[in-house]
Amino acid sequence: MTLASAAPIVLEGVSVTGSNESGESAIRLEDVSLTLAPGEWLYVVGVNGSGKSTLARLLAGLYTEGATGAVDRGFAGHTVSPIVLQQPQAQLFGETPREEVQFALEWRETPAEEISLFVRGTLERVGLVPFADEPWDRLSGGQLQLAAFAAALAVDAPLLVLDEATAMLDESNRETIAREARRLQRQGVAIVWVTQRLDELEPDSRVAAISEGRVCFYGDARDFMYGRSGDAISPCERAGLRVPYLAALALRLRQQGHLSDPLPMTAEEWRKVLGNVGESERTHTARL
Repeated sequence: MTLASAAPIVLEGVSVTGSNESGESAIRLEDVSLTLAPGEWLYVVGVNGSGKSTLARLLAGLYTEGATGAVDRGFAGHTVSPIVLQQPQAQLFGETPREEVQFALEWRETPAEEISLFVRGTLERVGLVPFADEPWDRLSGGQLQLAAFAAALAVDAPLLVLDEATAMLDESNRETIAREARRLQRQGVAIVWVTQRLDELEPDSRVAAISEGRVCFYGDARDFMYGRSGDAISPCERAGLRVPYLAALALRLRQQGHLSDPLPMTAEEWRKVLGNVGESERTHTARL
């Protein structure tokens, strides 16, 4: 059976409890149901404290206790999937980028004679070859994050979870991680991308929006951003999130009757919209 035809990850009515800062029991997720297919890209969004990181860890297989409901990890299997966190210091075990990737390869039982080749290839993908043997205290925060991401790449798992892994990065490092994640997706790896940067959302992907531990939206990214014509507010706003500038402009233009669905999200879609607007203005001027 190929990965593409493997069973999806399925959550049905899952709740997760934990302790709050006072040590009291608190609900982190409540009655969550969703599916994740092999090779799918799922965005998880929500305000701070909404439960999106708990959902990310659940999908990665980290919560084996404290969860109720049905969890079937399908194609991801019974082992914990690689997860990259916002703060890389919390998950680095080696002393250098080379050691970090090496540990990951040893964990996946890569033959010893192949490890050095795989280490170099993985570090090349994230631009860390020149810093392979530098200790952590001589690397930047972005380089630490790239090292954690490289270790996750080396595991070669069918699911990769990125929990706001690009939140603190500059544009170049953010593009590196996004590019490599998309490459993995094209190879059939499922990606869970937790983010508060709504400009990262792509219209053909799905979004799970979390609010107060519950899934308040689960569907296409375009529907999440804009909702339907006539809606008072979009699903994005209902989740407590601020609509990005261009999306807010599209919503306003739709309300004024200047745009119709589907509203633009990508740069190419916006170029077409602006081109059409310009053509309409030229035609109007010529008639005058």
